[in-house]
Amino acid sequence: MKKDEVVQQSLRFTYFLIGTIAFSQGIMGLSDLAISYMQKDDYQQDPAQTQFFSTIISLPWIVKPFWGILTDTVPLFGYRRKSYLILFGVLGFMCWNLLSDYGVENREVGLILLTVINICVAFCNVIGEALLVEYSGHSDDDTNQNDKASQNVTFFFGMRSAGSLVTAYSSGKLLQVLDKRDIFKITSIFPLILACIAIFVKEKKHSNNEPEKEKIKTIESLKLFTKFVSQPVIYRPILLIMVFMSSPSISTAMFYFYTNVLQFGPDFIGELRLSYSICSILSAYLFNRFLRHVKFTKVFGYSTFVYCLVSCQTTLLVTRKNVKLGIPDRLFCFGDGVLNQVIGELNTMPVLVLACKMCPKNIEGTMYALLMSAINFGGMVSQELGALLTYYAGVTDDNFDNLAKLIVICSLCTMLPLPFLGIINEDQMAKAREKHQYESVPKIEEEEVNFEQEVEEINDTKGVNQQNEQLLI
Repeated sequence: MKKDEVVQQSLRFTYFLIGTIAFSQGIMGLSDLAISYMQKDDYQQDPAQTQFFSTIISLPWIVKPFWGILTDTVPLFGYRRKSYLILFGVLGFMCWNLLSDYGVENREVGLILLTVINICVAFCNVIGEALLVEYSGHSDDDTNQNDKASQNVTFFFGMRSAGSLVTAYSSGKLLQVLDKRDIFKITSIFPLILACIAIFVKEKKHSNNEPEKEKIKTIESLKLFTKFVSQPVIYRPILLIMVFMSSPSISTAMFYFYTNVLQFGPDFIGELRLSYSICSILSAYLFNRFLRHVKFTKVFGYSTFVYCLVSCQTTLLVTRKNVKLGIPDRLFCFGDGVLNQVIGELNTMPVLVLACKMCPKNIEGTMYALLMSAINFGGMVSQELGALLTYYAGVTDDNFDNLAKLIVICSLCTMLPLPFLGIINEDQMAKAREKHQYESVPKIEEEEVNFEQEVEEINDTKGVNQQNEQLLI
């Protein structure tokens, strides 16, 4: 087989692995609705408590750089990706089964198991995103790199949305005919499938005599990473992204409103989630088809403004004005949800692409993990702020008097980053990335050469000593 064919075959399998990780992450959403009902019915939590609970179990997603450094520097049984995918796939399988057997009736056990499950999913996600960014940066031309970044990001999140699409509708239907425990056991199959696929990953095995070299490379990479991130043109956009993602969320309060006031059952909520998954795929296609060459500030600015306006229309539902207008609740929820999801995804997609484009070669995995951690930390703050606002607004599982005001406040908060969009300069970011690449490659190569020379000198010294010993004998 020719070298080019081998490279293409390896590339195809890499994309297959990336797609499998993303698809598995989406398809495990089969249990999301069961978890929501478990917290509401079995744990007897109000909206604020449920949102706080969700924040705790999402903590593994904000330390993603740690998972990235761990998989880069500490090979498990000689492998950096293969072994970890197998380990966390099997561990996820075990935790889902334990959640089914012991976590439904015990909130503390459920909290621990769901946190461990999120560690498993986050670790596998880091491996997939590291591969994603690595193949997004294999171009020296800015236009080609922008195309690759957009295509790879939409591919990854499109595959994740496809996984969600498979389970969105079935999650509601299954919850009507099966117990939560059964759904958790079904969900446990998916991480096990990922572990089985990982067995066939072809990866170079690292021997035990390489740790010193890897240590040198890691220290050098961390120095370069710190130097790169400390530039204002880099850390300011990161802070802006984090602030944007920190806009208060009221998704939990709306779930309680849907189930307690509108009396929506699991089947209809599953249908809503199905429509959201379809919209996510549609949004990824629209962005990749029409908006990937448009400047970040333009797409983000307009989509944020439109998203704020669209979000405010949900007040018509909670104030019951939609009934006075002759619009049934279910029809309004479908229309409102579709608009919010499409605009929301178009609002988030440029942020993800910008994060991908910010990553220079040699530290792309760690950099992208940092950016995703900033996004996830913003999401965690969003849940916490939403929980606090929900609590102070007096919104509970049977009192929704101030929910409309809460929706307006949270919608307006999404526009807070807009006055600061001027700090993002894509041209300066590209120059900083190129400068880093020119400065970092020679250093890393020099370290590798020096290390190899040291090894050769040690071997030569050993050879000379052996010859001298023979002569003395």
